[in-house]
Amino acid sequence: MTDHITLRGVVGTEPRTSGGNSGTLIAKFRMVSNERRQDPETGQWTDAHSNWYTVSCFRAMATNMLASIHMGDHVVVYGKMQVREYDRQDGTRGFSVDIEAMALGHDLRFGVSRFDRIRRAGGEDNADSHLRHGKTEREPAESNDEFPVTGWPESEPGADTEAA
Repeated sequence: MTDHITLRGVVGTEPRTSGGNSGTLIAKFRMVSNERRQDPETGQWTDAHSNWYTVSCFRAMATNMLASIHMGDHVVVYGKMQVREYDRQDGTRGFSVDIEAMALGHDLRFGVSRFDRIRRAGGEDNADSHLRHGKTEREPAESNDEFPVTGWPESEPGADTEAA
């Protein structure tokens, strides 16, 4: 059974490609989700518990993820979750939690992001045809009167103004 889940966390490893025997591009990274608690006596925030996930993207999403997501980025992931059991080399049993991403993006609570839409050239129906043929057109997001695009905020891009 596959469950759908939404997670937010921090990219813990630099994204990398993974072998796909069928020729399908696969890209993966490890993500950590920390439970944060504030000590009532000191007021300090600490990590109480960490969960690690392997996030996988396929085809065009894999290409876009490799160009957009880097270690240390705060992200939001929605996808299909699967818990796998395996035997470690020392004979003990372990578990891994894998997420097949259906949607992935930066967590804008921690910084700004720019979206460049990729349009396939030639009208091909195959979702990753632009990867094989190198035919893409980058189309920046447009401004409108209600939500104008004005550039970077006053502070440094990506600067955290509150505790993570």
